[in-house]
Amino acid sequence: MSGMITLRRFIDFLLFVLLIGVLIALHQWMPPQKRGFFCGDESLQYPFTGRQTFGFGALCIVALGIPFLVILTVELFRQLSPSRGKQHAHVAHESNDVSCRCGRRWKNIYAQLGYYLLGIQMTLIATEIPKRAIGRLRPYFFSICKPRLADGTNCDIELNEGQYFAEYTCENDFSQKMMAEMAKSFPSGHSSLAFYAMVYIALYLQVALSTRGSKLLKHFLQFGFVMLAWLVALTRVTDHWHHWSDVLVGILLGTLFAWLVARYVAKLFEGRCLTSTSAAAEKLMAHASIASASAQSAAPALPAHTFGGVPYLQPHGPNHAAYDQTYHNYGYVP
Repeated sequence: MSGMITLRRFIDFLLFVLLIGVLIALHQWMPPQKRGFFCGDESLQYPFTGRQTFGFGALCIVALGIPFLVILTVELFRQLSPSRGKQHAHVAHESNDVSCRCGRRWKNIYAQLGYYLLGIQMTLIATEIPKRAIGRLRPYFFSICKPRLADGTNCDIELNEGQYFAEYTCENDFSQKMMAEMAKSFPSGHSSLAFYAMVYIALYLQVALSTRGSKLLKHFLQFGFVMLAWLVALTRVTDHWHHWSDVLVGILLGTLFAWLVARYVAKLFEGRCLTSTSAAAEKLMAHASIASASAQSAAPALPAHTFGGVPYLQPHGPNHAAYDQTYHNYGYVP
């Protein structure tokens, strides 16, 4: 069994390396598509401040630091439910062994972090492909490029107003990295990563965090995490690094991958409907057994008569004494 587990982990590691290789290949061998523009396009005339409210470091905290901290904290300190224990109960006394319980917790942490990182890589790849294939210009394009057209003129000439130009050079001397970043506006990578991270954590808390201590704490945390992702997305527009449509598509992309990973990879909601259905069935069976026991202990019901009355019933064997009473159409009379 240990050999199979080692083989599975090795295959998982190879898949992670493969995804990292795909990301490196995209950066190295797939430059952004050079896209033209319309002179006078107001959506490309925003000023370039060089400031990002959520830069690379802040994005790493949102996409990696917070999710890792939440998963570690919840998995280390939450009480393992009996259903989770049954999945690992190949040792009879494991639930009573402290060392085994700690081992199970670390296995859960390893699995949850692996699922989350897999989703991060898939979201990055799904974001980078359209960035490079479409090559949409950022809102500050005119501010930093100051394009010069193929005939030597620029967009200041009235004849060029409203015309589309695909061939141009930038008058400003910027690094190749800066010029490449200028053409990677669609979709917003910050928005897709932030929403993937925070929506996934919200879904994870829905399953992993109990409400016994507080009915509102879990939902308060979920709301706070999603609002943090919303703030990151909004700053991409206010900082003039993305168009609003870039941010919208990034939000949808990150949310989609968060749901897919949580539902079909991590399988966070697997068995919850079945558990609730079985619990309801057990309650119904319990009520039915109680009702059956009550019916057996109670005296048999007399037949209903609408008109008139019969003073006594015919003998019914050993239970005749239970029927030895008169009745009329309104009820029993002792």
